[in-house]
Amino acid sequence: MARSAFVLGGTGLVGQAVVRRLAEGGWDVVAASRGEREVPSDVAAAARVVTIDRTADDLAAAVGDRVDVLVDVVPFRREDAEQLLALKSRVGSLIAISSAAVYADAKGRTLDEATDLESFPELPVPISERQATVAPGDETYATRKAAIERALLGQRTIPATVVRPGAIHGPGDLMSREWYFAKRALDGRRAVVLAHRGASRFQTTAAENLAELVRLAAQRPGTRVFNCGDPDAPTVVEIGRAIAAALDHEWAEVLLSGPPLGSVGDHPWGVPRPFVLDTTAAELELGYRPVTTYAAAAPATCEWLRQVTAGREWQEALPKLHEHPGELFDYAAEDEFLASLTGG
Repeated sequence: MARSAFVLGGTGLVGQAVVRRLAEGGWDVVAASRGEREVPSDVAAAARVVTIDRTADDLAAAVGDRVDVLVDVVPFRREDAEQLLALKSRVGSLIAISSAAVYADAKGRTLDEATDLESFPELPVPISERQATVAPGDETYATRKAAIERALLGQRTIPATVVRPGAIHGPGDLMSREWYFAKRALDGRRAVVLAHRGASRFQTTAAENLAELVRLAAQRPGTRVFNCGDPDAPTVVEIGRAIAAALDHEWAEVLLSGPPLGSVGDHPWGVPRPFVLDTTAAELELGYRPVTTYAAAAPATCEWLRQVTAGREWQEALPKLHEHPGELFDYAAEDEFLASLTGG
């Protein structure tokens, strides 16, 4: 008899990858969502899709008498964790997607509150799961994720795995940072300007890699924490090259020695210190091996970006990226800066 899985948030970027991976592994999968997005065809083919509001009664009714594992892709508040734990008689184990944003350095600095080099956390390279985390609370994204983690890891009534990914990417990502480079390639830009010599390393995590770790954790329930990241942790220069290659484009790289000059050289992976995750724990305990690299995953993301932005404003297609602070595509300022280099 096939094992059963219930994926909460099963039609989004991570959820659809998890649904596919579990179904390919022989699981009987239910994909639950609020119904705000069109159900991807591969999800509809791989799972039974249900539409629910995240209320205790609605969730319990959708889960039914018993599932072997419940994967929560979208927990945002401590109340979400408590809602999951209330299902202990119906669920064999839990897997919750948290975030590497919970990590804090010795001075208590986190990604959430960083605005410059002085406020950016100084963390080990790479960061292990033993690194300190921010105190749980309701103030920021990181403190809310930490509160979810504390609730799940601080009990022993149901096995609960917490997964901390980096910057998740893949087709379907409404916050697709890749558009920073993909739009420039599609617009035929002949140069790209990058701060900090393009050496910033902000851990990326392919949705497919995250789904593989979830699949392995589902097979071996337990209460623990795992980081999840791409094996190469590429620099921003490497990210740009992968995207340009996927779109058959070439440009000159203009590398600033320091921080951005206003909007010039700024980008969504901009970190003044490396932020890289150690995935050794998942490798040793679960036998986890990444199924892709950043460069190998880039073409599918770029093709999706090309399709989803065709004939429409990118702000409509990628609403979460549109919320990113600052101006991502200030071509006039870039051109003025580039002209100043040549005296043009």
